Amino acid sequence: MPHKIRVRSLLLGAAFTLLFILLIGRLYWLQVVESPWLTARAQAMWDKEESLPADRGTIYDRNLEVLAGDATGYTVVLNPKLIGELGLAREVAQGLSQVLGVSEAALYEHATNRDADGNLRIYRQIGNDGRKLPTEKAEAIRAWKDAFVKEHRIKGDDWPGVILEEEQMRYYPKGSLAAHVLGFVNKNGDAASGLELAMDELLRGVPGSVAYQKDQKGRRLPDSKPELVPPVDGQSLVLTIDQTIQHYTETALKKAYEQYKPKSMTAIAVDPRTMEVLSLANFPTFDPNEYWKYDPEKDFKNMAIQSRYEPGSTFKLVTLAAAVEQGVFKPEETYKSGSIRVADRTLNDHRRGGWGEISYLEGLLRSSNVAFVKLGYEMLGENLLREYIDRFGFTRKTGIDLPGEVDPMIRFRYASEIATTTYGQGGAIVTPIQQLAAYAAIANGGKLMQPYVVKRVVDSDTGEVLMQNGPKELGQVVSPAVAKQVTEYLKQVVSDERGTGRRARVDGYEVAGKTGTANIVVDGEYSPDTWVVSFIGYAPADDPRIAVAIIADQPDLGGDSNRAGEVSGTVFREIVSQSLRHMGVKPDTAPIAAAASIGGDTLAPVPDLQGLAPRAAAKELDARDFEARLVGDGAKVVGQYPAAGERMPPSAQVYLLTVPQEEAPVPDMTGAGLRDVVQLCALLGLRCEAEGEGYVVEQDVVDRDGEAALRVRLEPLRPRPSGEAAEAEEGGEGGTNGEAGEEADGGDGEEAGEEASEAEDGAAGGVPESDVGSDEGGSAA
Repeated sequence: MPHKIRVRSLLLGAAFTLLFILLIGRLYWLQVVESPWLTARAQAMWDKEESLPADRGTIYDRNLEVLAGDATGYTVVLNPKLIGELGLAREVAQGLSQVLGVSEAALYEHATNRDADGNLRIYRQIGNDGRKLPTEKAEAIRAWKDAFVKEHRIKGDDWPGVILEEEQMRYYPKGSLAAHVLGFVNKNGDAASGLELAMDELLRGVPGSVAYQKDQKGRRLPDSKPELVPPVDGQSLVLTIDQTIQHYTETALKKAYEQYKPKSMTAIAVDPRTMEVLSLANFPTFDPNEYWKYDPEKDFKNMAIQSRYEPGSTFKLVTLAAAVEQGVFKPEETYKSGSIRVADRTLNDHRRGGWGEISYLEGLLRSSNVAFVKLGYEMLGENLLREYIDRFGFTRKTGIDLPGEVDPMIRFRYASEIATTTYGQGGAIVTPIQQLAAYAAIANGGKLMQPYVVKRVVDSDTGEVLMQNGPKELGQVVSPAVAKQVTEYLKQVVSDERGTGRRARVDGYEVAGKTGTANIVVDGEYSPDTWVVSFIGYAPADDPRIAVAIIADQPDLGGDSNRAGEVSGTVFREIVSQSLRHMGVKPDTAPIAAAASIGGDTLAPVPDLQGLAPRAAAKELDARDFEARLVGDGAKVVGQYPAAGERMPPSAQVYLLTVPQEEAPVPDMTGAGLRDVVQLCALLGLRCEAEGEGYVVEQDVVDRDGEAALRVRLEPLRPRPSGEAAEAEEGGEGGTNGEAGEEADGGDGEEAGEEASEAEDGAAGGVPESDVGSDEGGSAA
């Protein structure tokens, strides 16, 4: 018996010893061998690090108006499991659909979404339409949720079936204003286009972080010391853009786009002295706050710098300037217009029969292609012509600080191509911004300047200027004397009754500029009734403060190229007249007053248009150099202002009422004087309420005891500080080839101020000898 006890004791002792050895071994393994891994794992469980997003820099216009900035956004999150427990998926989808404008079917799919195991999820976002919503939309959702909870008697203070999560978002307070300049930041915070993309490194900043130790419930431990790495906010941009001029530009462009329905339209306004871009707009356009609703290929393209086209007669500026400087342009010398033979091709004027034996000055005014072939091809020759094309910057990009600028294309492959290049066809394919830079060079005395949009970079917190951009001269293209002489000729293109630019006249300001009307290649041949039309000019001509380019791709002109000026010239006039007043450049009314005082013929009587069809009335006004402004969409004119017989200056607007007064929309009167407002109110049967003096800056239709009243606010012209227009005082701030419709080709169907009955054959340049092609109607190079 004692022997058995000893054996058991020994076995028990051995077992305890072995257990102890194993325990010691395990402790050694955990504390020595696996200690680093276990410590790291424990640290990960204790430690929590949260990212601190950096504020993206703000983008301002030149007057420090916010164009893009950060804001608090709200993301809609659904809990399908909770919604399903109450059986309210359909009701939630219906309610949110009305608030968000999203299809009920899509929301129902989100509200019933399941995971891979078939279980209803507890967290579900609903895509871009429900992410990073502005405050007003979030308030609407909260109001719906409160009503929904009461209606269905859901218990609890804040039902978690539908919640709003706060997030940082990019917000564009002006909507689509300057969309192609600004670009956008998508919902994931990635810069996608425009300055947002080009300047992303400066704008985005560097995120920070905060680290601390937590317990198992995620609460910070009392004795833990947070480690903070503060975020570095992005830098802010002050642009050359003036939001008011941008608004004028987009308003004028939109009206023409809706009326003439072109494939696209582009307008750029610059200060020709510096090439600061004052406005840049394209149609179609987009709202960067809702970028996902638009077609990226169609709506996001900045055609001002990314589309190339054969410019037509606006390119004659280069030939004219070269001919003047080389002494071969003798305005009173004559030539035979109509057609000219170059190698094996006959090149024609837009009016096939020409105008007989005319002077070179008249050839310029009538935009004669033959005149420019003789000047550029015969007198200057290939080498000099190529030299001036290079001088004016048409062999390289402008270097504008916007992303995606495309290269131009100049080709001199054979004689007829050199000849057609003299009037902007065949061998010249350029961008709108290049064209405008060339005209600005003539306007400022011969200096080719680099266009730019970013005026300065500033510290977002202190307002300290970190980088300042300024005018950059790229070269002297012609002498100041030659530039002045060319301006005198371009002034006549607008002011002379034979000139093609008469519709671009601006009351009170002298304009210098040139029209262009180039045919589109369709199926390898120039279409006789499809054009790209343009006008490029500057004002006041002798002391230019603004230069503007207008391009319209394939507007509906009813097959009549004589109407081209209705599109480009009218838009130019509207932008320039309003912008110059905004910039404090006072109109010169002396010539009109002098003509009126002596009974001169500068003022013309307004015809009686009552009973005419709107188009017939518009033609009648156009023949007298007035502009028609239709009010309503009726079949005939039932009222007009100014009244028949009243004498008005050239280019004056005549309002034509085509519907009963009670149905008539009120046109935009921005920039008009009080007299015009009063007369328009009489035409429309409205009461008139005016506040202030000067020109209309705001208008609104209000109800006054059941009677409609037009309320306007007027402000006088305010001169800007010398130096630069509309800028806040320093220290005050704390395509490729074949692109559809872009490389417009063909002979210049130039609007020449001829009688409407005269047919203008646009295929002056004929069909190119080789490499003819097209893509959706746009010519190939």
